[in-house]
Amino acid sequence: MPEQVPPAPRVGAVVLTWRDRVQTVACVEHLLASPLITRVIVVDNEADGTIADAFEPEPRIGFRELAHNTGFAVGVNTGIRDLLDDPDIDQLLIINNDATLTPADLDVLVARLVDDESLGAVGPRIVTPEGAHFSAGGMLNRFTWSLRQPREGEQPDFLTWACILARPSVFESAGLLDERFFMYWEDVEFGLRLTAHRISFTEVASARLVHAVSSSHSRAGSRILAYSSEGFRHLLRLHGGSTRVLGYARLLLKVVLTALKGDIRGAKYVLAGWRIGRDAPSPAWVAFDELA
Repeated sequence: MPEQVPPAPRVGAVVLTWRDRVQTVACVEHLLASPLITRVIVVDNEADGTIADAFEPEPRIGFRELAHNTGFAVGVNTGIRDLLDDPDIDQLLIINNDATLTPADLDVLVARLVDDESLGAVGPRIVTPEGAHFSAGGMLNRFTWSLRQPREGEQPDFLTWACILARPSVFESAGLLDERFFMYWEDVEFGLRLTAHRISFTEVASARLVHAVSSSHSRAGSRILAYSSEGFRHLLRLHGGSTRVLGYARLLLKVVLTALKGDIRGAKYVLAGWRIGRDAPSPAWVAFDELA
């Protein structure tokens, strides 16, 4: 009898977007070019209908239109929950709307999870449109609380969620993203949590993701500083340990340097994020929704 070939994994994708129709359409079109993609959930933060209207009818695409800008963690979790409820999904892909992953690169990621059952999640090498290369993950210094790229052969502390492919069991065991983060540092915390749960992950350097600089950054302006400082303080609350005070000093230095550059508004946003991160409400977006 000929050896039976196991069926190809069925992949469900989550694409989070915020006021970015053009790049969202391009991202989803690249995904739908792969026969492995069986569902795409487009989560539209602060939706006004223009994202959904940009697509032709396609049975594989579903939309979750959120009335508020709920940030990264809540938005992504919304899509993940939909896919976890689908018993026909074998692997979950989360990808930024300003990134493109070709079917060939998706094949490489999927094959890595199939071939190595010890892995719970993988990420591709990141390439900018200008050709610069970045690792899919990063290293966290628990003393200085700085981030850096992994060295050759070094296991990262976390994978960036610009693009991550994971088994559903990862989220069932370790949980979803912490919704007390609005945007930034939630991927670092998730990586630390995976390690605590002994769930392995790695970069697949032979897979490539083309990732542009997020257009949402320019639209959010100085509020980005509030998002980052809130997430950083919340990370320190969770994982700071005995060096937490050094993280606080780093954040204070950020306030001073931002003010010295003449960005007084930015310095105020760093402090605002610091205050929100002290208690880290869940979900975080409610506090930011009230931020001027």
